[in-house]
Amino acid sequence: MRYDQTLLEDIRSANSIVDVVGEYVPLKRSGANYTAPCPFHNETKPSFMVSPRLQIFKCFGCGKGGNVFTFLMEYEKITFNEAVKKLADRIGIKLPVYQEQSKEEKSLYNSLYGIYESALRYYQNNLIDKDSDGLAYLKARNISDKDIKTFQLGLALKTQSGLHGYLAKKGFSKEALAKCGLFTSSNGGLRDKFFDRIMFPVYSSDGKVIAFGSRIYKDSDDRGAKYLNSPESPIYQKRKHLYGLYQTKESIIKSDSAILVEGNIDLIALWHHGFTNVVASLGTALTEEQVKLLSRYTKNIYILYDSDSAGKEAAARAISTFITQSIFPKLITLPPNTDPDDFLEDHGTSALRDYIDDAKTFYSFIYEIRNAGKNLDSKRRALTEVISFLDQIVSPVQKELYVQECANLFGVSETNIFRALQALKKKSWKPKDPLNLHVDPYHEEKDIIQLILSHPEQCADYFDDIEVDYFTHPLIRKLFKLFKTKENPDILAGKGAPLLDYFDPKDSDFISDLLFNEQPFSRNDFEKMLIGLQLRKLNVDLNTLNEYIIKHPDNEEKIQEKKAIKHKINQLKKDFKGGTVKKLLS
Repeated sequence: MRYDQTLLEDIRSANSIVDVVGEYVPLKRSGANYTAPCPFHNETKPSFMVSPRLQIFKCFGCGKGGNVFTFLMEYEKITFNEAVKKLADRIGIKLPVYQEQSKEEKSLYNSLYGIYESALRYYQNNLIDKDSDGLAYLKARNISDKDIKTFQLGLALKTQSGLHGYLAKKGFSKEALAKCGLFTSSNGGLRDKFFDRIMFPVYSSDGKVIAFGSRIYKDSDDRGAKYLNSPESPIYQKRKHLYGLYQTKESIIKSDSAILVEGNIDLIALWHHGFTNVVASLGTALTEEQVKLLSRYTKNIYILYDSDSAGKEAAARAISTFITQSIFPKLITLPPNTDPDDFLEDHGTSALRDYIDDAKTFYSFIYEIRNAGKNLDSKRRALTEVISFLDQIVSPVQKELYVQECANLFGVSETNIFRALQALKKKSWKPKDPLNLHVDPYHEEKDIIQLILSHPEQCADYFDDIEVDYFTHPLIRKLFKLFKTKENPDILAGKGAPLLDYFDPKDSDFISDLLFNEQPFSRNDFEKMLIGLQLRKLNVDLNTLNEYIIKHPDNEEKIQEKKAIKHKINQLKKDFKGGTVKKLLS
């Protein structure tokens, strides 16, 4: 759901960022802006700044920035639409209802939530029976009454019709019972999907019971499926939820870290031993949606999967899912063929804390599980896998730092790792020169876009002569494309907070940094920067042609194209002092 842009602008303009932020942190006037200790990281000297003119905030310590929507998202750990609703309610704007459900659909959804809430009570009552074998099993696993209450554990009885009969007596419709996922068809009727199992309710992040996980608990139970989970339903899509998050999110926020485990028993075992900042993936295939959900609460993730081969491979797959979301998890490696629950029982809390303190970076983890120290072939395969992860890192600075550490770990040069990364790219233009490792490859582009943002009137005349392809940073490219295409003529005039509406909230830090760093305008410097970008683009095109001609030496058309580019490069360098930038760019 995306609200109309005009409505968003109305909500934002009616909610002064100074007033909204001031409700959460004490702001002090400092010239044209306001300052405060940053609410997103610990600091003694205030580096958090709010601009009433631009209607944005920026912390020059931790780098966070954005508009009034992104502030609420970051501070309260809510989604964009939730922030919009909160701000709309604050000033009395009524939001439109999108994709309004029919009465029948509303009735079905309400029934499904009611079914799961009633099923939870049914399973709980079964478990607390004095003669419950399930309760005895949990006690034997050192799961306390407090753990049971916190995670609302229950028991499905041996009968295959107990839940169905219980819910039917409560008046739920046959249609809702058939669609809830708690029953299977049998001889024209419905029978309980779960029987003779410990039940683990799955909650949405706002506290609704939406599914169940289950586990057999008797040694004599020879059913094939040790674990059995609810199928997807209108109210439950497995890829969007994490087990235990509803109960543990406050601890995760407070500690600014989360331990990710594979299963519900592992989660409860960690919780029992004081590791309350823990969540579990609903299956070993971690999804992008689950990572995005968890990242609302913290970016500091520790992966603690079983240490058998399946657990290690699942952890390796999870690395990629995290890195694509610009999150770099640490991995906890327990002794071989150990799961967290057993490790805690055998070694205790302090031992696990030591392992958490020694958690490995993603590249150290791959180095270890692939036995990279065994021989050169193992090292080559491990490094190839690590390079595939490095290739997914968006931030050039972050990538450079990890390249440096990987080079030290694997005993290879940084230059060769960068060359391997370049080989993975389909596009020929690489803004980073691997031999110049300590220079921001985008500094020229940032300087130019900051001048455009600061002085749109002086720069606008050049837009028709500047190609979007002169810019390589994806967000800067998008910014300039917005200016050049003139889809919204007021986008530059309004600068500041409205500009952020065109970008994903996760990009707010970068865009707000560009907005806050306003630059004095110099036409001569601006023209030199533009010529520099054009020369860089022409040199990249020339290198591409050189590579092509080496493989196709008889292609006369490409040879002539190469000569033309070289001539243009030489002419630009020669004539720059005597010409105008518009003539040189044309």
